[in-house]
Amino acid sequence: MDSIMGELAIEAGLPRGVFNVVLDDAANFAQTVMGSLAVFHAGQGCAYPTRLLVPKSRYAEAVKALEMAYAGFASKWATSTSRPAPWVRSSPSVSSSASRATSISASRKARLLADGNVRTDKGGGFFIEPTCFVDVRNDMRIAQEEIFGPVLVAIPFEDDEDAIRIANDSIYGLGGVVFGSQERALKMAKRIRAGALSVNGGMSITGDLPFGGYKQSGMGREWGLEGIEEFLETKAIGIRV
Repeated sequence: MDSIMGELAIEAGLPRGVFNVVLDDAANFAQTVMGSLAVFHAGQGCAYPTRLLVPKSRYAEAVKALEMAYAGFASKWATSTSRPAPWVRSSPSVSSSASRATSISASRKARLLADGNVRTDKGGGFFIEPTCFVDVRNDMRIAQEEIFGPVLVAIPFEDDEDAIRIANDSIYGLGGVVFGSQERALKMAKRIRAGALSVNGGMSITGDLPFGGYKQSGMGREWGLEGIEEFLETKAIGIRV
């Protein structure tokens, strides 16, 4: 198995700015952190949260939860001819881009918690084990550019203001998730510049809601009433009175 430690490919220009903030008062804190693994569709989704923001006050607990989660994922793989349990969908990457030998010098300063390996034993396709970096700073390349693969980065924050700053510190703004007491989480979500925000697991991406991003994640909206209106021809008539 070929290790891709520190050599994950960057797909610059894709909306990596999607985040998952887990506040210190989130219900089932450890379980929520464990549910943040980038494994569904092998982490390949434009609105997939691959930046995990956790409070420094509970950072050690969060890292331990991630260690347990990644260790427990080892046997829950799909192969080229079979699927794992319905609640876990690990799949091959769409291309070899997630394992090309593109050096990420900034990642060397982070700690590799789960080392993604290329799994040729799983059959045809680019099967790559889930990867996780902890002790990441938001100015590192692995936190700012798109990897488009099963890679999660964990970033500690000081307080709510710092979490908002980190979430907004991206040229992208497609979506994100906030877990915490509802009033606090909703207040935070309102201040984050992203197009689709989920609070405590609420469905923010669905056909009857407008979908689109802020900043370099695009302009306009699809789906919902706003998406339909883009296909209409609006006429303006001015009458002098």
